[in-house]
Amino acid sequence: MMKNTSSVGAVIPAFNEADNLSRVLESVCATPWFAQIIVVDDGSSDDTMAIAQRYASRDDRLIALHLPQNQGKAGAMLAGVRALHADFVLFLDADLIGVHPGHLKALCQPVADRSYEMSIAVFRHGGVLTDASHLLAPNLTGQRCLRRLDAERILTPLKNSCYGVETGLTIYAKRQNWQIRKVVWRGVTHRMKEQKRKGVGGIVSRWQMYRQIATVWADFGRETFVQWRLAPKRKRIS
Repeated sequence: MMKNTSSVGAVIPAFNEADNLSRVLESVCATPWFAQIIVVDDGSSDDTMAIAQRYASRDDRLIALHLPQNQGKAGAMLAGVRALHADFVLFLDADLIGVHPGHLKALCQPVADRSYEMSIAVFRHGGVLTDASHLLAPNLTGQRCLRRLDAERILTPLKNSCYGVETGLTIYAKRQNWQIRKVVWRGVTHRMKEQKRKGVGGIVSRWQMYRQIATVWADFGRETFVQWRLAPKRKRIS
């Protein structure tokens, strides 16, 4: 159990993740202290929604939210946050492998305790490629916990950034002088884009992701981010 009474909810954006979603939901639904679980089907063309609905029929905490058109990862995350009624939100990718309730507790506890404003998970000993990715660029991880109100505020100008959303979240946190806790998840990995889409399709997907990340950096000085720059910076937690 969590050490305090603050409520924590999970948001899982999913696009064509029928092959992977059940594995993640087994662990999430086995975590009793989640107040709510939101699976956002981002306009999938496979059985992602059907799988989410099946788990929703077993667990009344789970809501299967369907977006009729693909919004991209950031848009799906924002839709999930707006449907969530909890103090804190845990974002999870729908293709995780090896995650269990202990990992989820370790990631949520530092933020629920209000010792940190954000926590992020970094993978170790799960797979060579994902381990290397998290060593080189840990701030690109999709597994993170923060206050729900903060998440909604950050995601609103990021809703069209797709896979650049993690970069935007990290930039915002650093501008606000947030304390960020890196939590090691041992034995956890996820399916790489090249594994989901074979051949040229996987390469194209990865370059699209990099382009979206670069776009967030390039757009940081534009009008959509003015509200971030003008917002008073929060003092660090002592």
